[in-house]
Amino acid sequence: MRNRLLNLSPSVTSRAFVALVIAAGILVAMAMGVPLRDPRLWFWIVACGIGEMLWLRLPLGRATLSMGSTSNFAALLVLPVQVAVPAATLASICVELAIMRKPAVRVLFNAAGTALAVAAAGSMLHALAPHGPFVLRDAGLFAVLVASAVTYYAVNRGLVSTVLALDGALPVTLVWQRNFGWRRDVFASGAALSLGVLVADLHQQTGPVAILFVLLPTIIVFEAHRRLYAMSSARPAPAELTPEPTAKAVNE
Repeated sequence: MRNRLLNLSPSVTSRAFVALVIAAGILVAMAMGVPLRDPRLWFWIVACGIGEMLWLRLPLGRATLSMGSTSNFAALLVLPVQVAVPAATLASICVELAIMRKPAVRVLFNAAGTALAVAAAGSMLHALAPHGPFVLRDAGLFAVLVASAVTYYAVNRGLVSTVLALDGALPVTLVWQRNFGWRRDVFASGAALSLGVLVADLHQQTGPVAILFVLLPTIIVFEAHRRLYAMSSARPAPAELTPEPTAKAVNE
């Protein structure tokens, strides 16, 4: 179904959605606070920022995707959600402003989306493992990690797909299929989130130096991800997936 929300133009509906996401992200961030005196916050801002710097452009809508999910998910597994959310959010803001130089509204949208994804996954994690995931073992641990990862993935991809669909007057399902798709995204994202679990577990055993040991595998996963998207971008898109000439993605 094409965008017909209140019979408004794509630009109006996409801007309204962006404003809603930013407002929700700000509320979540304010609820968490910013524990500036906690040294863990500063370490994980750097760690999450490293993941954010490994980015690539998606085929449709001039949106971008990064390996931030690896470090964001790791932070969520080893930190209280009140520290993990501001760490991931501030890392997104710093990298997109200072390195990627995105417009302010896109920076805010992506940072808000990060806050919402981490908070949602954190809520799932706390509901299933209130004493922490690593007190569990075997099937219980696997189920909790998968549920939390799926929550993070669904919120993250859902927000991006929705804003691009509204912006280009395209069906959300087709935008998701073109930009992500099962063949390209599930295994690559599963690998990125699995690396986050390994970072978290190794961090619990060896401390912050764990980041150094997982950096190379993260780069390898990113390179595989980049090649998959490069091949998909080279293929001609179906006519119904071509955005309107005036459409302009908000999260570039």
